[in-house]
Formats: sequence, structure tokens, C-alpha cells
Amino acid sequence: MDSPPTIRNQLPTIVKGIILTAFSQIALAYVSLFIHNLYPVWSAPLWPASGAALAAVLLGGPWMLLGVYLGLLPSQFFFWGVVPTSTALLLPLANAVETFLAWLLLRKGVRGFHDWISTQRDIVMFLIAAPWIPTFTSALLAQTLLRHNGFAPSNTFFSEVLIYALGNASGIILVTPLILVWRDYLNFPWLGRTGLRLIGHTLVVAVAVCIIQTQSYLSSVLYIILIPIFIWGVWSTGLKGATLFCLILSFLFFSLEPNQPFDLRLIAKHSPATSSMFSTIKEPLTMQVTMLTMVCLTMLPLGLAADTLRAGAQKEQLVMDSLDSTFWSWDSVTGAKIQSKTIAENLPSGVSLFQRGSPTGQIKVTSANPSQPSYLSHWVITQSSPSGEPLQATGLLHCLRLQEKMEKAEASAEIAQIEIASLRSRFNPHLLFNCLTGLRALIRRDPTSAREFTGHLARFLRTAVDSQARPLIPLKEEVSLCRDYLALEQMRGSTTVAELSFPRNTLNILIPPMSIHTLIENAVKHGTRDAEGKLNIHVSAVIKNKNNLAILISQPGIYSPKKSTKSSGGLMLVRQHLNLLFGKKANLALRQDPFGAVTAELQIPALKT
Repeated sequence: MDSPPTIRNQLPTIVKGIILTAFSQIALAYVSLFIHNLYPVWSAPLWPASGAALAAVLLGGPWMLLGVYLGLLPSQFFFWGVVPTSTALLLPLANAVETFLAWLLLRKGVRGFHDWISTQRDIVMFLIAAPWIPTFTSALLAQTLLRHNGFAPSNTFFSEVLIYALGNASGIILVTPLILVWRDYLNFPWLGRTGLRLIGHTLVVAVAVCIIQTQSYLSSVLYIILIPIFIWGVWSTGLKGATLFCLILSFLFFSLEPNQPFDLRLIAKHSPATSSMFSTIKEPLTMQVTMLTMVCLTMLPLGLAADTLRAGAQKEQLVMDSLDSTFWSWDSVTGAKIQSKTIAENLPSGVSLFQRGSPTGQIKVTSANPSQPSYLSHWVITQSSPSGEPLQATGLLHCLRLQEKMEKAEASAEIAQIEIASLRSRFNPHLLFNCLTGLRALIRRDPTSAREFTGHLARFLRTAVDSQARPLIPLKEEVSLCRDYLALEQMRGSTTVAELSFPRNTLNILIPPMSIHTLIENAVKHGTRDAEGKLNIHVSAVIKNKNNLAILISQPGIYSPKKSTKSSGGLMLVRQHLNLLFGKKANLALRQDPFGAVTAELQIPALKT
């Protein structure tokens, strides 16, 4: 029998995430080194590794903090020059603390934060919570450590903290949303209208930035033209475009100098000190970081607002299309004008779309062809004569076909839910009776094991009851339920050995709750045991024709159709359940396989969560 899923099952995914996080931190630390050459201080002016670290922890969980720490270690030993081992080992902890604090604020401090950044609340909460307190905490930790070891002069302490914090905050604001909203880039419709528009705008912005970088005579003109181009591009492409454009625009704020030797950062760490504690901050650099931050703070909400408005317009259009609706207008001179020609052709000539005596209301309009559905007209009289006669009116016509279908579907669904609830109520007493019988026998034989059995039983019953609150559940939940049931059977003294084999691509497919469990219970009851009393059951799943899931439960035995029909009420309930949920698209069949095996095959449509 398979063991329940533990952290050991998730270990390969966790290790893979840690490795990828570490390599991303190494690569982005090297990118920061080029930016660092422009302003040779301990704190790089832009630290994209901070943004990638937060995205990794949001997507992969706190285990990714280990990858953040391991990825930043090489930069301490190889990129930034000779530093004491203790400093090199402790300094990356500042960024790990920063990432953890940002993750904690978003996950625990902000209710309902979505990784996809799908609402204005998400982006506002992200921009408020993630970049500031964590980065200043990290900056204070790092600069205190450097100052303690004599690598950061005291007269530049506060300027270093400010530059460090601004750089890390800019990296979080710039890079984290980019990773979060583009993690589904493989499913993005690149060749569709939306994709081609995004590619076009991106190329325009990229070319403009490249020309400006050349410092040609067109640079000043492009600076002016780039602003409306940038805003229009964000408005046209939404949040995905905004994250890309902000990334491209960041190259205007930091001119890379790859030919400058790396060791210049150690030779000229700071400008000569003056009386002000902030005097060592180069004003252009501070302005660059601040301007980049302000661009992101402005453009990311603008892109999300564009997405929200487009989604609302698409929903409105979808509603109009699905309801087969159209607007109409009327005036006393020209009569009625119906926007949809198809609906106009269905209505009788000269039909009245409103009642003259009512300023507003609704009226049912019958189609000219009795086989066609009727329409419901909503109207408002917008202008009347002094005597009260209507002069102008406007309104909406919508077809009642969908409404009638929805009412019938809701009635059928309600009946089906009642019948399903009735069927499920017949499962629980049967299961509870068997479990309590086993518990009673175990109490007499082994009181210590009985207490353990009680814990398993409580978890099993809780899972069984919770699963019945939904018409369909993921296959992985049903598998967990079956493992608990088999564990209970073993503690009752059953020598049943079950092998459960389910490919990963089937675990999220939706199935009726307790369907596999019923078939396993039926196999335990009717299977033929060997000379030692052991029963071997094999449970597996396979996707057929890309649209159907087949679940196979096999055990030794002899299949008798007449005997099975009379004795197995569980199989009958499963068939009724399948019929209510899927109709003819699902079935349950039993067959006699070679070498004395009986197989129950359950086939359902492969619907995923």
C-alpha cells in the first residue's frame, strides 16, 4: 500500500526551486555588478536580485529563502572583492531577512493578496507593503555589519543605507511584478491580436530607448515623444505591458559601462566626505532611482486599471451577446429603430415596444414566427409633449430563450443536487457501521492500537464528510481518502495489500466523491484471497483519447454478472451518481480478465480544476 504524501514527496520540487532561485540570484547579482561600476559604492544603485528573490518566495514558499542565501554567497566571495569570511557569510542574510519580511507582510499582513496581481487592491497593497520596511531593515543590517567590520566609513553610513534601500526597493517594484504576471508566458497568445499589439509596442519603446542612449540629435525629441508613447502602450497592453515597458525604460536611468574594471569599486568607494551626512550621495543617482520608482508606482496601477476596464467591457459585451439583446429607440416622426437587424426581422411589423401611458417599464413582445422565442422590452420615455404624449423613447430588447433555458437548467440542477445528496446519505451509515465494528473488535484485542485507530477514523470521516460538500473533487483528494480507508482496514486486521498508481497529469481531474473508495470497498468485500488470506488490489488511472479518464480497480476473483447485480448496492449507487452528473458520457463496467482477475473500469470526462 502506498504511504500518505509527505514532505519527502515534495522534496524534488523544493530542491529544484531552491537551485533555480540560487542561480537567478547569482545571475542578477552579476547584472548589478555592471550597474555598480557606474557608482562604485558598496550599495548597488539597482538590485534586481531583491525582486527575483521575493517572487521566488511568493511562488515557491519560504524554502526558497535558502536559495536566496546560497545564490548571494558567490557574489560576496568572487564579485565584490576580498572580504572577511565572516562578513561574506553574514551579509547575504540581510537580503534573506528582507525577502522574508516582504513575504510575511504580503502573506500575513495583507488579507487576500493574489500572486497574479489581478485587482487594484493587490497592486496597491504590494507597492505599500513589499518595498519599504523590508528594504530599510535590510539596509540597516547590511551597513551595520559593514561598518562594524570597517568596510563602511561612519560618515557615509546614512547615505549608504538610503542608497541600499532605494536600490533594493526599486528592484522589488520593477522585477517582482514582472515575474508574477509573466509566469504564464507560454500560454500567452503571442500570435493573436493582443500578443502582436504587445510585441509592436515593446519594439517601439525599445527602439526609442536605444536611440536616446546614443545621445544623437533625435534624443531630445524622442524624450518628449516617448512619454505619450509609453503611456499609450501601457494603456493598450495592460499590466503585462507595463511591467515590460518599465524594465526597458530602466535602461535610461542607469547607463552601463562594461569596460570599466571591476576593481574600481574598491579604489573609489566614496566621494570625499563633507559636513553633511548625506553629502556622499550623488544627486543624479538618487534622482535616477527615485524617478524609476515613481514611474513604476504610476504605470503599474495604470496598466492594471486598463486591464480591469477591458475585462469589464468584455463582460458587458458577452452578456449582451449571450442574452441575444439589442438597443432600440423611438420617436414620433420616424418610429422605432432596432439596432440588431436579426431581431428586427423576428418581430411583427409595427409592433409596440412600450406603453404610452407609463414613463418606464417592461413589456413582453411576441415574435412574428410562433416557433421563435419572445422578447422582453425595457423602456424609458425620454421626452413628452405638454399634453403628456410621448415624443421620444429608448430601451433594450432581450430574448427570453436563454432565460427559459436557465430556469429549466436550474430546476434540473436542483433536482439532481437533491438526488445526489440522497445518494450520499446512503454511503455514510454503511461506512460508519463497518468502521465502528472494526473499532469495537480492536478495543478488545489491543486498546493502545484502538486509540490510534480512533484518530485515523476521525480523519477519515472528516475527509469523507468534507468531500460531499462538492459535486466533484480532485482525484488526489479521493486518493487520500482511499489511503486512509485502507489504513483502517489494515488496523482492523485485514491483510489487504493495495497498489495505487496514478500519473501526475491525472491528479487534478475532477471525479465524483467516494466513487473510487466504493469500488475499492467492493473489491475488498468480493475479492478472492490467497492461501495465506492476503488480497492484492491494484488501482490505476489513465487518460484515454485526451478527453476521458479511465480508473481501473483489479483484484483476484471470478465475475458473475447475475450475482454482482443482486449483491452490490454500492456499484448501483456509483452508476446512478455518474448518470446524474455526466449522463451517457460516463460509465462503470466490470469484466473478467485473464488469470482469474476481475476489473472494474470507471470512465468519466477528464475535467480539471
